[in-house]
Amino acid sequence: MLGDTFLNLSPISLLVFLSVVFVAAFVRGYSGFGFSTILMIGAMPVIPPAQLVPLSIALEILASASQAPRVLSEINRRYLAVLLAASLLGAPVGVYILTFVAEEYIRIAIYFIVLSTTLLLLFGKPKPLSPASPHLVAAGFIAGAVNGATALSGLVLALFFTASTVSSHTMRATMIAYLFFNDVITGSLLLAANHYDPSTVWRGLIALPFLLAGVWLGSWRFFATPSESFKTVVIWLVVLFCAVGLLQFV
Repeated sequence: MLGDTFLNLSPISLLVFLSVVFVAAFVRGYSGFGFSTILMIGAMPVIPPAQLVPLSIALEILASASQAPRVLSEINRRYLAVLLAASLLGAPVGVYILTFVAEEYIRIAIYFIVLSTTLLLLFGKPKPLSPASPHLVAAGFIAGAVNGATALSGLVLALFFTASTVSSHTMRATMIAYLFFNDVITGSLLLAANHYDPSTVWRGLIALPFLLAGVWLGSWRFFATPSESFKTVVIWLVVLFCAVGLLQFV
């Protein structure tokens, strides 16, 4: 069978993988982030992390490309440029920290800090941040450092944007563009290091229809959602991702 030969997955494992891809793609289509988080949590029982990471990056790139026609006009180029430049400065810091602290401890700390801050946003109602350059530089630098250590920059950016005065459409579009550029860089490094074997390529091809269907449905749901409720939904998604992430270490 195809699953046993080309994909190195049993029929049940393949069903689990494709189901997780669809759910992750729906969330990505709706919110602009969260695909890799869901895929890593949901598919790790059937695919080893070393094989799942390059596959996740490739699918993220395809998801962003499929969303591009509808988000290009909504991307704030200044926000994107500042975030990317600052993240490039922050990434080496994250990699440096990773050389001295085990990744699982860093993940626990990030999940806990992001979760605590998100709950403060939900129940404390602090004054929204303006998207001024110092705030963008700080957010980009922290996101870059977090990405260098744990690849969880999407959570940091989602937290920053939901705490800011940026509109929901600009927030979503700019996050999609930011993650696209980060994923292209990471994917290129993984490709150069020969992490894309035939099984990974076949899994990506088989998952593509489920990815596109999920992204399309999620995007449709976004445009049907009132702008004022979007950030609340994103905040609860961040809470969910952090809570599930912490539960993995219990």
